[in-house]
Amino acid sequence: MDPISRPDRFWHCLVELPGRKRLSVVNDLTFEALERTIIRPWHSGAPFTLAGTIVRSDEVTRIRIVHTANAQQYYARQHNNRMESNGIADLATNRRTLPFSEGEDYTNELLFEGRQERAPNVDVSLVEQVCRRLPQAARILAVRTRKGKTPFVISDEYDVQDLLQSVLRAYIKHAVQEDPLPKVAGAKSGRADLSIEALGVLIEVKYVHGPSDQKRIFEEFSQDLVLYARWPHLRALLFVIYNSADLRDAEALERLSGKQEVSGRQFEVRVILA
Repeated sequence: MDPISRPDRFWHCLVELPGRKRLSVVNDLTFEALERTIIRPWHSGAPFTLAGTIVRSDEVTRIRIVHTANAQQYYARQHNNRMESNGIADLATNRRTLPFSEGEDYTNELLFEGRQERAPNVDVSLVEQVCRRLPQAARILAVRTRKGKTPFVISDEYDVQDLLQSVLRAYIKHAVQEDPLPKVAGAKSGRADLSIEALGVLIEVKYVHGPSDQKRIFEEFSQDLVLYARWPHLRALLFVIYNSADLRDAEALERLSGKQEVSGRQFEVRVILA
């Protein structure tokens, strides 16, 4: 779709997730908002928020993006008038989904065509994907049905780090090392949980024990940025927030993702809610 031909108003997005009875729907977005909040996160593999629901592309059962000539309320009024004229009290139809039967579908064009060319570095993306899916691996190991087999229980950051390193070693051809920073940063307290020097990736794991950890993680974030910027190979810094569902506002941490510049060094920061 050529940028000049993209209408500015009345874009709608619908997402269906497994285990959820109700669809997540947003209506009447501008194209700028659609691109910023849905299209760009989708192509980068980052989670995004839709109608109050955190959406991860690998969990989506169905997604649609359509454009209409009119706002959602226009189609809702048309529908209500038809029902009223026929003497029908329609309480079942979700009026927010009506534009999807009236509009022009751009799902494939905006989300899937040419996605491979627009995707970020495949190795760094794979590291990020493994980090996001770590809880799924942990759940399998936590409940071992075979008699006499000890479960692998995650109770702190060290457990997360050990599991993450073992899974990464199965996927990444490059060396995955621990603690590269003390000798680089020149401080005994300087440490990163994992590094992949060939990719310029540092991984810092944060384990959430409860809602009160929100403040601690915020404070540590800025300190870690200054410290880890000293690593000469740094291109991407991944903060893996494990057990993030226990935070008061996990999305506030997620918004810290983006490009950073510290002491003249530029790098990408990705906050991963796991």
